[in-house]
Amino acid sequence: MIQLPERFDDIRPYYDSEVPAAMQRIADDPLLLYALKFFGQEDRLAEIQGMIRSIRTTDELQTGLMLPICRMLVSRTIDLFSYDGVENVSPGRGQLFVSNHRDIVMDAYLLQLVMLENGFPSSHITFGSNLMDPQFVVDVGLSNKMFKTVRKTSNFQSFLESSIHLSDYINYVTAHGESVWIAQRNGRTKDGFDKTEPGLLRMLLLGADKRKSLEDLNITPVAVSYQWEPCDSLKALELYRSRGGEPYVKKKGEDLNSIITGVTSPKGNVHISICPPLGLDSYPERISRTDMSAMVREIDGKIFSHYRLWDTNYAALDILNGTDNYRDFYSGDVRKAFTERMEQAIGASGVDDKDAFRELFLKIYAGPVISAGSPQ
Repeated sequence: MIQLPERFDDIRPYYDSEVPAAMQRIADDPLLLYALKFFGQEDRLAEIQGMIRSIRTTDELQTGLMLPICRMLVSRTIDLFSYDGVENVSPGRGQLFVSNHRDIVMDAYLLQLVMLENGFPSSHITFGSNLMDPQFVVDVGLSNKMFKTVRKTSNFQSFLESSIHLSDYINYVTAHGESVWIAQRNGRTKDGFDKTEPGLLRMLLLGADKRKSLEDLNITPVAVSYQWEPCDSLKALELYRSRGGEPYVKKKGEDLNSIITGVTSPKGNVHISICPPLGLDSYPERISRTDMSAMVREIDGKIFSHYRLWDTNYAALDILNGTDNYRDFYSGDVRKAFTERMEQAIGASGVDDKDAFRELFLKIYAGPVISAGSPQ
């Protein structure tokens, strides 16, 4: 990882010199045993603690521990993992991967798996301040090139300052030849429609020379799609509880529960597409707010067109509309399995308006078909 200016010390990942101390904390944390139980490796606690304590650098952590863990997660929670678009990775050049966001952890780390398996360096990854608890999660994140992004601020001035700071960080990293992963929106897609927030591009291009920033960023959309959505019932419940317009207030530990659920839940088939970077030739030298809107449409268009639609997506749309228009794209068994999963989620939710919850659940899956506009 490049050496960063001191002004980024409040948000940057750990340097290699800071990794050994973080490894000691991770090895001693009770949450390590909890994590090992998922893999059925709790009887190897002492051995794995020793392995963790021996790690001295981020590269050692990622290649010696995180890469095997990612492979194990794929083998245990994914039936078929596939990807394309590796030719769109730019070796030796900075690159900003702008991804649709379906799972807190897996979206970014599956891309890292693709990068490392194909001989590319891993990227810096955004790390929402709301997720930086407990210390175990902080140490794992910052040791893996994750950098802090402030999710909530007290007033507009502090929001603007944190946005400028984040923009400066991302532009600095990409201008110096390293890659960054960021979600296309603040928080995961919960309504089923993967839309880039215009404010994301405005934040990235806060500098005076927007054209130079855009060239250095080398914006590359990424589409990740899950046959079975991680945390689908939790997402639907969050949307249900915020229907009245009031902001949803999460309980303590809710984000950690979503992380664990997303990582450990069965996902069926999963596909990642690394899309072609934005075509800068179509944008003028002096980039305006209107041009940024066009860039948002280009990012969304690439994600929609490269999103792998699964049988569950088509089944959900037919159930939502009460039709059989997409019957050729799924089997009766898949529709039955989807309906059973949905009804189980409704029963566990304890909601009063089951029809409203059912519609929210269905749209999580049906949204990508609607966005794509036609069967793939």
